[in-house]
Amino acid sequence: MQPATAFLLAAGLGTRLRPLTDLVPKALVPVCGVPMLDHALALVRAHGHQRVLVNAHHLWEQVAAWAQRHDVELQVELPEILGTGGGLRAALERLADPVVIVNADILCDVDLAALVAVVPAGGAAMALRPSARAAEIGPVEPDAAGRVVRISSVVGQPGSGLAGFHFTGIHAMSRAAIARVPEQGLQCVVRTAYRALVPAGQVGSVRHDGTWIDVGDPRSYLDANLAVLAGRVRAPVDPWSRGRRLATDSWGGAGCRVDGVVFQSVVGAGAVVPAGAELTRCVVWDGVEVPPGSHERTIFAAPGVAVRG
Repeated sequence: MQPATAFLLAAGLGTRLRPLTDLVPKALVPVCGVPMLDHALALVRAHGHQRVLVNAHHLWEQVAAWAQRHDVELQVELPEILGTGGGLRAALERLADPVVIVNADILCDVDLAALVAVVPAGGAAMALRPSARAAEIGPVEPDAAGRVVRISSVVGQPGSGLAGFHFTGIHAMSRAAIARVPEQGLQCVVRTAYRALVPAGQVGSVRHDGTWIDVGDPRSYLDANLAVLAGRVRAPVDPWSRGRRLATDSWGGAGCRVDGVVFQSVVGAGAVVPAGAELTRCVVWDGVEVPPGSHERTIFAAPGVAVRG
């Protein structure tokens, strides 16, 4: 039997996060100084998944360097990206049964053991989150027993289950379920494998009421940093284990220098906030020097790259 395996999805282009993702892959943007992939890895290893694979496409060399540092197996998808299904299908022979799949741009604390426990034979299971915005995000409906009966407009009939849930991007799949994805080219796991599994009653679910933050655009990325900084959500990696408190409400990485004023802000390792600069709810990436002046809800990612969040 193969050891428990996790697959981290990190090949996305991150178009909504540009220009930040012109510098680093979306899966490596830091939340309170901790790359998103570090958070994802901590989550899966806390649940016993010591064998981990990660896929990469956009700026793949950076993901490769991260994988080497963390003893994670790498799957580079070139020249074309393979999608949420194609990447899994390409890795099929390297995966355990079942495998846990985690979107690396999601900050969460899903109970992965509970998720694996409800995977039916030859099927899959989704972590679902209740939300008033479920219809906007993409509704997924489980029945009273937790079996998924509808995924958005892709498969199933509206009203056939319990409304008000959406897919978290965290799921578990058997090898037989992954094998339903066509072998070649860009493939969506929902429009291939799940489209076949749902009518067959082979998709279980768990309800997730805990931490869940999508860092897909500058506003949500900044909000994720502020939520972790304020302790409103608990991240898989405690940022205070990698930094220090600045003033009373800000986080600072190793070697940062703050001569100005910071309120509710994140200042990366080696970054500089000079005298004459004031930050309010801002994020400064490693090694960046902030220009003088008052700044609010701004992400300083590189010299000359500042994005409002």
